[in-house]
Amino acid sequence: MKFYSAKNIRLKEVDVHLHYANNAGRGKDNVTVTFVPHRAVRPNYTREYHDDDILKQYRVSGWQGWVNVPTADIKFYGGVAEMVKERI
Repeated sequence: MKFYSAKNIRLKEVDVHLHYANNAGRGKDNVTVTFVPHRAVRPNYTREYHDDDILKQYRVSGWQGWVNVPTADIKFYGGVAEMVKERI
């Protein structure tokens, strides 16, 4: 599923936090996708997560704000409940 400029995606069973990288050399995997329990707070950096908060984490490619999160992972966690946009 494609998402535009999202930081948090609420699934029925978990939340998905997206962290965008803007440093050189991250062109093919410049977005970190982290699946966390609903109670988890989205830190500024992925290194600030507590190990017990990460259910699944990987990197994908994003372009001009568009990020493609695999539909299989979204379905595994119950599907999309709502998308929360935050101001930067």
